[in-house]
Order: sequence, then structure tokens, then C-alpha cells
Amino acid sequence: MKRRFSSLEERREFYKKEFSVKKVKSWFRKNKIHLPQICALDAGTESNILLNKKWKNTMFYFPFSELKNQIKNYVPEDVYYDRNTYKNPKQVLKTLKLNKWVRQELTFDLDVDNIPKRESFESRLRKIYKKSVELKNELKKRGFRKIAIVYSGKGFHVHVFDKKAYALDVAEREKLNDKFSDFPIDPWVSKGYIRLIRLPYSLHGTTSRKCLPVENRFDPKKAVPEFLKN
Repeated sequence: MKRRFSSLEERREFYKKEFSVKKVKSWFRKNKIHLPQICALDAGTESNILLNKKWKNTMFYFPFSELKNQIKNYVPEDVYYDRNTYKNPKQVLKTLKLNKWVRQELTFDLDVDNIPKRESFESRLRKIYKKSVELKNELKKRGFRKIAIVYSGKGFHVHVFDKKAYALDVAEREKLNDKFSDFPIDPWVSKGYIRLIRLPYSLHGTTSRKCLPVENRFDPKKAVPEFLKN
């Protein structure tokens, strides 16, 4: 099924009928990690489909408790959560000084754009998924145990929730990037320079696909929102 930008009405319909904050909370609870302190959204910078054109090129930050209302207000193209844990998140939201974190979730971003476009999107997506599973297995060999794969809408995120992963500094994360350089990862994400990661169960507004946790195997049909099926 074709990937395309979601319209404002489609985004509104998705978040009204398919999205569930309860599911989001359940995912964090299942993985035995705290809810994010900070979330963020882009109202429509890439697609230029926005409720208000003044919102273009602006990232809006807010506490997790405001997630439902902020989505309703902005009808966003994309929704993220901040992988950082801050000592004083309220102060961080006031100042937007987001570089002083106490610890950070380790996540690897594998995207179809990191594979040459000689093949179809579907073929590249299958390869990326296979690589994501391989990366998960390699991480297990290195002693990591709490690992989750999430379909991002255009690739896969491999989340690592072990305590020792949260404690890694930038230099240690860079070493992991070097060890996994054969994988099509975005090193800026796993290094920690990019803090935001797509919120599970949200909508990827530029591909019109749901961001879904992968349990046993990846089924691309499950990621298709209802508005594309009608």
C-alpha cells in the first residue's frame, strides 16, 4: 500500500480513533521503564501540512501528562519522546537546555534510507528488519537483555533498557557504534546526540504508517492505519 503524507483530517481521525495513551503507557510498563519526562511533536514541517503555518520548523516540547491534549491541539505530523532523564524536567522545559541529562536510553535507529535505493521500498524494509533482529542478537551476546524492536514507520528502532545501557557515556556509545558499523544505523541517534525517538503507537505522518512495537515477527499490514484501508 502506497506511502504518502497524511492529511490533517487523516491525522485527526487516527489520533481520535486508533491512538491510545493507555497503549503507550502499557509499552513502557511492559519494558519496566519509567514514562518519559518530556515529549515533543512536529506539527508538519516536512509535509508542510499544518494547522498553523507559523508552527513550521518548530519542535514543541511538553510533559508526558499533556500528551493527549497536545496531540489534539496540534494534530501533529510526528510525535516523539525524549530518551533523556533529567534531574529537573520542569526547569528543562522552561529553559529548553536539553543537554544536561542524568542518563539516557540507548536506542539504535535503522532506516531504509540507509540502504541504497536500487531495490523497492518493501525489499529494503525486509532487509532492515532482518538487520534489526541481527543487531538485537548481537546486543544479547554482549550482555544486554532488555531489548525491544519498534517499527518506526520507515525503519526500525532497537531500544535497549538495561541499567548499564542507560549509564553509558558518549564515548562508550561511540565505541558501540564502531562495533556495529556494519549495520545500517544512524550513529547520531545511538551516540546520544539525537535525543528524540518516535513514540510507539503514534503515526508517522510522512509515510502514513503506525509506529508499532514488534512482538514475534514484523507484519507490515498491521502498521497500515484505518484511513488507508477505506
